[in-house]
Amino acid sequence: MERLETLSPEQVAEAIGASSWWVREQARRGRIPHLRLGRGRIRFLPEHVDALVRRATVLEHEVEPEPVDLTALRATERSVRAHLRPRRAEGQPLF
Repeated sequence: MERLETLSPEQVAEAIGASSWWVREQARRGRIPHLRLGRGRIRFLPEHVDALVRRATVLEHEVEPEPVDLTALRATERSVRAHLRPRRAEGQPLF
């Protein structure tokens, strides 16, 4: 049987210029494929790293949507601020 080359979170972090904590967090939240070997031991295959890079890549055509004029809706100042506030990612703390 052929031995598979696996990478540690530290090796992946070094390769992409991120922290090992960030790499582990992406795996923990299920945002990137990974291997879980034993208790808490995370390893990555080269194709997992490719998937991480694809997921984290921002394409040029991705732009912020144009702001919506809410005055026609007679929105309150508070609701306008809430609408314009950046949305938080799923699982991200409120504060």
